[in-house]
Amino acid sequence: MDEMIRSVDLAYRYEQDEDENESDTQSAVKDPVYALNGVNVTISKGEFVVILGHNGSGKSTFARHINALLQPQEGSMLIEGMDTREEANLWTIRQKAGMIFQNPDNQMIASIVEDDVAFGPENIGLPPKQIRENVDDSLKAVGMEKYRLSSPQHLSGGQKQRIAIASILAMTPECIVLDEPTAMLDPKGRRDVMDTLIKLNKERHMTVVHITHYMEEAVEADRVIVMDHGKVVMEGTPRQIFVRVEEMKALGLDVPPMTELAWRLRKDGFDIPADILTVEEMTNALCQLKSKM
Repeated sequence: MDEMIRSVDLAYRYEQDEDENESDTQSAVKDPVYALNGVNVTISKGEFVVILGHNGSGKSTFARHINALLQPQEGSMLIEGMDTREEANLWTIRQKAGMIFQNPDNQMIASIVEDDVAFGPENIGLPPKQIRENVDDSLKAVGMEKYRLSSPQHLSGGQKQRIAIASILAMTPECIVLDEPTAMLDPKGRRDVMDTLIKLNKERHMTVVHITHYMEEAVEADRVIVMDHGKVVMEGTPRQIFVRVEEMKALGLDVPPMTELAWRLRKDGFDIPADILTVEEMTNALCQLKSKM
């Protein structure tokens, strides 16, 4: 498959503030902290990738490199072969890779939904007819076309996030990067957003890079990347990653509830598969176990 994203020895560090306990005459600057430290990741076009990691693991810093909100201090980030450090590439890169953040309210600027969705394509200079088509198509893609004349203030959190996704889609990106977009949503809102992402990935073959701390969302991915202290420490399919329960817990991360249940049952001597991910798989495993008794 063709590459969408490639990071090569990517490194980025934040300078720490001076120690608050030091006086003005005796202040000491702390050593810089690497948020990313030699990250090598390749994501193919049309792939659905989830990035996991505890707070401070570097996953959000990595996401911000994809559409050049941050630029490498060492190594490189390439989007379809274009280096994000080259200023001439920025406009094209940001059209190819759209970004969705945690709080949808921070991305809404208009008092009517369709005006909000139209803002992006207007800014990139699309003709009015194309903007109208893109707005209608994007709202339909996220299942929000009947709310096009509504005020965003009257929408639920999940609906607002779907509008934020539509606003990015209207600029016809090839990749969408989401930094914990469901963190502030209730379970229904989270499900609605995930259904939208899966639909975009499967039907439009859009590359999706999804950062989340909900393990049940990671189950839906083609591939899971686990980060810790600025490095990639695990990479594989959801089944390959989550079966490593004790390693995940050592990193301060959970696994899907059914995977943990399977792990506990196996420790108690029950003969069921270790790589169970869903309720359906657990139900089938327990039924098979019962039939053997």
